[in-house]
Amino acid sequence: MIELYFDTDTTQLPALSDSLIPVHLYGPPAQNGEYASIGRPLLNEIKRIKEDLDETALDFLTIAMAITAADTFVERNKQAEDGWCREFKLSIPLINPSVWIPQIELLKEILHFLSGDLWHFQFRTGNFVWPDKIKRGRKIPLVGHDSACLFSGGLDSAIGIIDLTSKKINPVLISHAYARDKSKQDNLYNLLGLKNSKFQVIAYPRKAGDIPTDVQMRTRSFNFIAFGTLISTAISQHYQAGKLTTLYVPENGLISINPPLTPRRIGSLSTRTTHPHYMSLLNELFHRVHLPVILDNPYQFMTKGEMMKNCSNTIVLEQIAKDTVSCGKWKRTGIQCGKCVPCIIRRASFHSAAMPDQTVNYVYNDLGLVIKDPDNRDDLMSMILAIRKLKKVKNPKIWISKSGALPTDLKIRRQILDTVVRGFKEVEDYLKSQSLGVNI
Repeated sequence: MIELYFDTDTTQLPALSDSLIPVHLYGPPAQNGEYASIGRPLLNEIKRIKEDLDETALDFLTIAMAITAADTFVERNKQAEDGWCREFKLSIPLINPSVWIPQIELLKEILHFLSGDLWHFQFRTGNFVWPDKIKRGRKIPLVGHDSACLFSGGLDSAIGIIDLTSKKINPVLISHAYARDKSKQDNLYNLLGLKNSKFQVIAYPRKAGDIPTDVQMRTRSFNFIAFGTLISTAISQHYQAGKLTTLYVPENGLISINPPLTPRRIGSLSTRTTHPHYMSLLNELFHRVHLPVILDNPYQFMTKGEMMKNCSNTIVLEQIAKDTVSCGKWKRTGIQCGKCVPCIIRRASFHSAAMPDQTVNYVYNDLGLVIKDPDNRDDLMSMILAIRKLKKVKNPKIWISKSGALPTDLKIRRQILDTVVRGFKEVEDYLKSQSLGVNI
C-alpha cells in the first residue's frame, strides 16, 4: 500500500518517502522535488464562474483531484498476483468531511470498479479558503443554461451537442483542456457555431522527485464527471430551484460496455469509464450526498454507426466529423493511429452510416498491412477474435458481463446486449469491406 497525503498548506505536508507521497492541493509543486502537486490551473477557471459554488460539489472535486493524483503518481504493482492491482490510502482535507465519511465504502466500490485498484480514504477538515471571483476579465456565465455536457472533441460528444442543440437543450460544455485536446475542442466549437459557455480545465498533476507516472489513467472519467458535477450543481441551485440537473455523457453503447476482447484485456485494456454500472453507482453517490445531479448517457442503446445515422443534422455532422478525434494514442503524434480499438470502431461507424471518412490521414490507413505486422496488429487481432467468439457463444451475456455488472431490469439488459452485438457487426462488416473477411 502507498499513502498519499494532501494539503493546501505545504508546511503541513509530511516528508516524501518510498511509501508516502505528499501532494500540494491547488498549488505549485516543490522546486526541490519534495512534494507533488495537482489542481493549480483549476483555481483560475473556478474564479471565473460568476455563481457561488456548492461546498459538497467542491469537496467532490477535491476528492477527484486526489484520486487523479494517486492514479497518476503510483505505478501499477508489478508484484501483484494479477500484475495490475494497486492499493492506496488517501488522506484528504475537505470542507465538510462529515458528509463524505459515511460514503467511504461506496466510494471504494466505485473506484475499484473503475480502476481495478483497492482504495482507502481518510477525510479530515481542511482550512483552504477558495479564492474570490475575478472582477475583471473573461467570466463563465451559467445563466441561460439548463444542463451540462461532457465535450471531449470526440465524434460521440460532437453528435451529442448537435442533438441536444436541436432539442433546444442548452448545456454548459465541460472539457479536459490539455493542449492538443483544447485546440480540437475549440475548433469543433467554432465549426458548429456554438454559443454555449465552456468550462475547460485540467487537473495538472506534477510529480515529486522521480515518482513515475501511470499513463493508463483509468480514473480520468471520475475527474471529468467531477468538473461537470460542479457546474451542474451550480445551475441547479441558482437557476432551477434545486431540481435535478442532467449531466450528459455522450458515449456509444459498444464503447460504454467495452467487453474484454480477449481474456488478458479484462484488467489492463477493458476500461469502464462510462459503463452503466459505474454511472449508476455515481448517481447513487450523488443522491446520498444530496448533489442535485443525474448522469445520463443518451446513446447507451446505440452503436457509433447508429449515432451517426440518427444524428439530428447529418449534413453538419458530415462537415465536421473529420475534425473529431477518437484515437486514444493521437497525442503522441498529433495524428490518429487508425488501428487501435477506438479508431477501428470509428472507421466502422463511417462505413455503417454510409458517410465518407474524410479524416485527414491515419498513421495506419491500410488495415490489410496492419494484420500482417506482428508488432502493430494486437488491437485488430483482438477485435477479430472477439467477433469470432461472439459468433460461437450461445449466451453472449456471460461474456459481455465480464466488463461489469449489467442492470437487473431484463428489458434494459437485453437492449444493452443487442447494442453490443450490433456494434461488433458494424466492425465485422467494415473489416470485410477492407478484404479482411477471411480472417473472420
